[in-house]
Amino acid sequence: MRTRAITLLIGVFLCSLPAVRAEGLLPDSVWTIRQKDGHHHAEQNEIWLSADRPGAGTGSEVLNRGFIQWETGFEVSHTPGIHMVALPEALLRFGVDRRAELRLEYTGWMAVNDKPDSDPVTHDRYAYVPSRLNIGSKILLCDHRGGTLDLPWLPRTALLLNVGAPLTREAAKEMPLSGSVDLLCEHEVTEWFSIGYDLGAYWEEWAPAPDVFVSLSLNAEATDRLGFFVESYNIFDPDARDYDTGARYTHCNLYLDFGLTYAVHPRVQLDAYSAISVYNTEPLLSGPANNVAVGIGVTWLIWHPHL
Repeated sequence: MRTRAITLLIGVFLCSLPAVRAEGLLPDSVWTIRQKDGHHHAEQNEIWLSADRPGAGTGSEVLNRGFIQWETGFEVSHTPGIHMVALPEALLRFGVDRRAELRLEYTGWMAVNDKPDSDPVTHDRYAYVPSRLNIGSKILLCDHRGGTLDLPWLPRTALLLNVGAPLTREAAKEMPLSGSVDLLCEHEVTEWFSIGYDLGAYWEEWAPAPDVFVSLSLNAEATDRLGFFVESYNIFDPDARDYDTGARYTHCNLYLDFGLTYAVHPRVQLDAYSAISVYNTEPLLSGPANNVAVGIGVTWLIWHPHL
């Protein structure tokens, strides 16, 4: 199982190599890189990236019509007694209009249980946990740039809608349909610094109440190629249940993450980040620093109309 996981991981990154090999197709003079939650104005024939990774919050920018972009990576996380590896994190985005894009997203998880005999379900040390295929759309609601509207104090705002469906019959028994809606906002303080804040809700088919998601991010562009961010994202489940007592309570999970992005080419951006759980009310994981994660990834602008 370990060899299979390593092989899958290598395959994910080999998929990104064609983008690196394509570096000679574009001169450095076309650089206009848009980092997460930040932007520069895109002139005609300029090529730019608008990556939603890394970070838990999603950027408010929408891909232009005709653009196709692939974002992938992997993450390793640890909680007491179990390690999780995301294989892979994958997002495919299609620009269908100036104000709308379509999205396909999937993340599978490899679980490594330190104490497999204590697991009442699988008793397995290694287990692959399939995720749902999320099908969604990001719609730009408000953008103060361009046209007759020039209001710097107005945040760029987008709406993200997702529906998640299991990919196998076995997974459908454990993971029914799900859905999410997120309001994505970004305030551009200067040309190199911006503040992003998201508010969303996520629900399962069987859940009596949706989970609430809130994030706040600070984003800085050191150069056209190098960017940094720090982010707080928080998840609230108003109808959580204690597995031992059956009592219901409001579950809170507060995270802090930080990372950097580096554009090696006008169409290829690399990223690295780390995250830590600041507080968790889950009875088995209560207290700070019960969950830590690190991840790396790549964003590849596969196609745009000027290629």
